Amino acid sequence: MGKYKVSVNQLAEFDGASEAAKKRIISQQRKPDAFRIPWYQLPKARIKKCIALKGDLAPIHDAISILQARKPTSPRQTNDRNVSIEALTRFVEIKLPSIIKNTDFEIIRPKSKTVAVKDVDIIVAPEIVVRGKVNGKTVIGGVKIHISKNSPFDLQKSKAVATIIYKYLKDEVATKDDAVLPELCFCLDVFDGRLVAAPERVDATLKNIREVCDEFKTIWDKTV
Repeated sequence: MGKYKVSVNQLAEFDGASEAAKKRIISQQRKPDAFRIPWYQLPKARIKKCIALKGDLAPIHDAISILQARKPTSPRQTNDRNVSIEALTRFVEIKLPSIIKNTDFEIIRPKSKTVAVKDVDIIVAPEIVVRGKVNGKTVIGGVKIHISKNSPFDLQKSKAVATIIYKYLKDEVATKDDAVLPELCFCLDVFDGRLVAAPERVDATLKNIREVCDEFKTIWDKTV
């Protein structure tokens, strides 16, 4: 990876954040915590499984039961458990689009997890990447999950994440026989209650993403 790096969800948070928040995001990227434990691992895994099963909610209900039976031993575990249960409960109300339910697809695991935009390595790592057939053509798409009770994405941020997924799949994953469908590239924001696809025409959104990456580099270079 190059000098500049950021996760796709943090880049979305960076856009429109306060100057202090932007500097905090960059500081976290410059010196990541090697011992940081990811939040909400179980709900993300079960949401991924539900999507792979075209909307079968059994993995979601099973996860809720598992979490309800847990006995947390620290404030962090308590918070993770409670927010995870709420996230899964909210996910049940989100309707999966017909393109997911009606397309026969397989789960693929790309080797690359990043895409470069204006020399910024964006860590995309979608929770799920699929390859299937639509109208006789081989297509690929992906879903990035965002779970944040205090900072859910608005429509613009979700659209930006979905568009970065589109670019990532097009630049780093698709073969010459694959078509990347914008309508199959999603940002799922559980607490906002939306599954947002990339726009049919991605140029305007990509232009804004490039501008955000330029600002990210400028502040990175000024941050000690």
